[in-house]
Amino acid sequence: MGDINGDVWDLDHDDVTTERMILERTQQKLKREFTNAGYRAGLDASKATTMQEGFDQGLTHSIPHGQTAGTVLGALVARRTVCQRLGTVCPPQVDALIMRLRALKHTQALSETATDNVPTTESFKALVEEANAVLHTMSE
Repeated sequence: MGDINGDVWDLDHDDVTTERMILERTQQKLKREFTNAGYRAGLDASKATTMQEGFDQGLTHSIPHGQTAGTVLGALVARRTVCQRLGTVCPPQVDALIMRLRALKHTQALSETATDNVPTTESFKALVEEANAVLHTMSE
């Protein structure tokens, strides 16, 4: 380990090589740990930003849809109740429209593409137009 004079700090070639290998491994391990920590921190920051943006977008779109659906549904239910109390006949599609509007979920009303039994924004708009048309005929 040392020279013949007994100097413990005098490393021979094998000791220097071993120390370099240990140093390189330690550096590689630290580099991986810092890279992983940086990746995780960036991922967390990105998630927070992206989720907030998605929430803001969804809220902006859902409020008008929810108000529209609620207004039309309320008008249909009110007109049906008036028909029942007056003993007049309501158009047959009123009950079906009420059921379809009540079955809507916000995610369904905002979908851009159709999937299994999930209407798109366009079909939501068509449902609202259909309900408004029935309401218009009932008010004449």
